[in-house]
Amino acid sequence: MRRATLSGPRTIRARLLRILVLSLVLLLTLLGISAGQQIGGYRNAAATAQNARLEVTLQGLVHELQKERGLTTGYVGGVGQFRARIPAQRTATDTARTVLEQALTGRDDPAARSVRDEMSRLDGLAGIRSSADNGSGKVAETFDYFTSTITVLNRLGLGLDDVRDGRLRKDYQALQVLGNSKEFMGEERAIVLGSVRAGRFRGDDYSRFMEIRSGRLAALESFPQSATAAQQHRLAGALATPDAVRALGFESVAVHGGGKLSERDLAAMDWWTAMTSAINGLRTVQISIGADIKDRADTLEGDALQQLLIFALVAVGAVAALGGLALGCVRSVSGPLDSLARQARDVAGSRLPQAVARVQSAGGDRPQPPAPLSLPVRTGEEVKLVADAFDQVQRAAFDLATEQAVLRRNATDSLVSLGRRNQNLVRRQISFINKLEHEDADPATLANLFELDHLATRMRRNAESLLVLAGESSPRTWATPLTVTDVLRAALSEVEEYRRVTLRRVEPAHISGSVVSEIAHLLAELVENALSFSPPDSDVEVEGRRTSAGYLIAIVDHGFGMDAQGLAEANVRLSGTASFMAEPTRFLGHFVVGALARKCGIEVRLGEAPAAGVVARVLIPATLLAEETAAVVPGPRTEDSAAPGPVTRPAAPEKAVKPVKPAKDERPAASNGAARTRNGLVKRPKRSGIPSAVSESEAPRWQQDAEPTPDRSPEEISGMLSTLRSSHLRGGISVEKEKEKAEKAEKTEKADRAEKDSAK
Repeated sequence: MRRATLSGPRTIRARLLRILVLSLVLLLTLLGISAGQQIGGYRNAAATAQNARLEVTLQGLVHELQKERGLTTGYVGGVGQFRARIPAQRTATDTARTVLEQALTGRDDPAARSVRDEMSRLDGLAGIRSSADNGSGKVAETFDYFTSTITVLNRLGLGLDDVRDGRLRKDYQALQVLGNSKEFMGEERAIVLGSVRAGRFRGDDYSRFMEIRSGRLAALESFPQSATAAQQHRLAGALATPDAVRALGFESVAVHGGGKLSERDLAAMDWWTAMTSAINGLRTVQISIGADIKDRADTLEGDALQQLLIFALVAVGAVAALGGLALGCVRSVSGPLDSLARQARDVAGSRLPQAVARVQSAGGDRPQPPAPLSLPVRTGEEVKLVADAFDQVQRAAFDLATEQAVLRRNATDSLVSLGRRNQNLVRRQISFINKLEHEDADPATLANLFELDHLATRMRRNAESLLVLAGESSPRTWATPLTVTDVLRAALSEVEEYRRVTLRRVEPAHISGSVVSEIAHLLAELVENALSFSPPDSDVEVEGRRTSAGYLIAIVDHGFGMDAQGLAEANVRLSGTASFMAEPTRFLGHFVVGALARKCGIEVRLGEAPAAGVVARVLIPATLLAEETAAVVPGPRTEDSAAPGPVTRPAAPEKAVKPVKPAKDERPAASNGAARTRNGLVKRPKRSGIPSAVSESEAPRWQQDAEPTPDRSPEEISGMLSTLRSSHLRGGISVEKEKEKAEKAEKTEKADRAEKDSAK
């Protein structure tokens, strides 16, 4: 049954073959017979019309050059009356040149390129004019320059060989013949004006004059061969005017003078007036022939366009018929396929994600899978097979997505539960440690409790990091604003090597209590990262400054740094937009920072430190800052308390006294000559990468007047005294350990010296 259906007319193969055969026959017939001829004829007609307009414009420039040649040659030859007429004629020549250049704009056909190339000869026109003005011009040089330039411009074919219309070709030939006759008459005018003041022709100018006259007569005799009767009649009328007759009479005087030119019989101004009038008459005939050429070319272009449009209409009709025939065949295939594609996109972009979302929010209930794809009744067998296959893919994708959603939900719930349990245990542990610290005054025991307290605090941060990655909020809240220094100390209490952290200049500011826990956690992660990737004998420096956008905290380490790609990838993780599921576990701290920063609206960026290493810039927006008057001193130390942070200095970059590490983390003892503090601790050399970590544009804005300290309650005073007592005990323990270490080193040195003396 299926085989019979596939071989019938409803199969895709049969429909496509039918469309292809009919389309091929129509295209070959239409394109082979008419397309090439029609398009070629139209292009030739359009090019001919363009060239005709260009030829008329070019002859306008030639006419102005002919007039300027006559005036300039006569002026150089001694006819001073021409001096007043030359400026106006030069302006007319320049205007005609500009018009021709505008006509060439945007054209790159062979005719336009030939005209553009020959117009470069006009670059020497300025020199000829200058020579005529300063009296250094020569008649022969002036005449030859103008004549050679005009001759070249007159001989440009402008696509005459490509003209297919016989009448248009005849008109082109008549225009060229008349142009040659007009040029010969212009040469006669110029050569006589250049010699009339001398009383005779210069050099061989008389023989040239006779040759020019013969060329004019020959051109006029050949004009009827290509001109129409109307064009011949117009030319005869132009040659029969009184000025033209006078010009011919003056010409006869010059011819029969045997090379002599009498001013009495042939005055310069009379010769100029008569010849110019006759040439203008020829110019009028030339313009009329140019108009005939343009009209004929426009007619041919219109006819070609009309034929092309008719062909296009026929072709469009054939294509429309073909389309109508093929539409019925294609619609039965394309319609169901389009519907199938739309439903597939809807499944992938809407229905399947919604079903997965229902799975995630449905608890233990399993929602209904997406409905199967629906197709029209008259759908081809092939499309139905595709729809069935896609339904199977949809069901498999839904089952897989459901399993993944359940696994992800279970994993998240387990992570949250584990984090909550771990956090509760750590909180109870910290509370118990605090109780032991307040009940025991033994220095050794307090030192051990101090280290245990510090470890528990770090464990609490790790538990909270699990909650952050799971999208949960920290249970620790702070009702009142805290100073930036207190927040930094809280952050440092949650890192391992807090003794290596130095607080540089931290400008006073208060952070809103609603985000204190998140910001402290964020800073702790960044400081821990800086400590991990910097040498153990180097410090991590922290500075805070107010900026126009809020409060900027810079954390600088002196490690090996990161390349540009590593910094870019780290900044993507710190932006809070990336998922940690497919990333290595060593980057979990970055994702924790990114989640906290995105939640609080904080910007965190890593960059290169000024000297070496990496600087982390944390920009806390002004909306998270609180007024100083709203701040309240924290109460007694609770389970959130931890190890004290390093000593803070407002501005001085010198090293602060920091708590001493336990014996397992101690650094090599300093030499006897090293500088020490009043408690006997070794001073570190001054070194800071902070001054350049924050740009000058983020310069601090110091507060001028401090707000008065608010009255404290008895509970707050009790808490402060308790904290002071604990800090004093820890400081005493650190000093005692440092002294014991120094005494031990001294005893070891004395023992070594005694062994060396006994050996000697």
